[in-house]
Amino acid sequence: MKKYIYPPLKILKYLLINKSKRTNLNNDFQLNDKEKLILNELKKNGYFVVQDFLEEKECKIIINEIEQTISKYPDKIWRDKKNSDNRILGAEKNSSRIFEYYDNNFIKKIGEAYCGFKLKNVMTMANKVKYFHDNEGSGGGWHKDSYGKQFKSMLYLNDVSNANGSFQLIKKSNFLINVIKTSIKLNKSYPDTRFTNEEIKNYFKENDVETLSGNAGTLIMFDPSLIHRGAPLISSQRYALTNYYDSIHNYENLIENIPYENRF
Repeated sequence: MKKYIYPPLKILKYLLINKSKRTNLNNDFQLNDKEKLILNELKKNGYFVVQDFLEEKECKIIINEIEQTISKYPDKIWRDKKNSDNRILGAEKNSSRIFEYYDNNFIKKIGEAYCGFKLKNVMTMANKVKYFHDNEGSGGGWHKDSYGKQFKSMLYLNDVSNANGSFQLIKKSNFLINVIKTSIKLNKSYPDTRFTNEEIKNYFKENDVETLSGNAGTLIMFDPSLIHRGAPLISSQRYALTNYYDSIHNYENLIENIPYENRF
């Protein structure tokens, strides 16, 4: 019996401790009708897609800046083992256009409304994911960032389809009841946040997987406590920007955990 009770209890303990450290929103925090609609969809699905958030011509300029940064500062780029996933950590410090995305008040407000506590953007990560044989896609496979409610935003800079690394998630895997069920079934608990392809295939149904394709300029706001990944690429490449928001109490700790050699 302990085998089945201990994993979820460990998760619940983590959630209670983490909740006590968060800073609540001010009483005057308000949303307009459009923001309320987005919030309702986030609560229901764990994600919301905004089409045409950024013009395609602006996306192309940012892609060019990413390429220039990769070429100019090769030692600053974080890469996975296959050199498929190439990441610029703190890209907002190297581009005024990326900083505008990093500092976007609308996105942050939606995130705070969803989470129910004050957030701070730790960084914007710009990445170029290239096709290589047996690549794992962006993020190195199925995972969740946390067992507690969080918020991220991802901006596609080029057209993204099933072929070049669409964002994928397991529907409602962020709901507490489903977190507990998954923990018991897979004997998995905090701080283990990664899932093998076999675990996903054996435990979840095919229609539990949501694949979010989109044109350049598509914004995806989502809860990264969902089980998710950037799908492995079949061809071509994918460019994207990702904002990493977290509770303000945890900001300094997360900044310190960014590898020094990859910081800008």
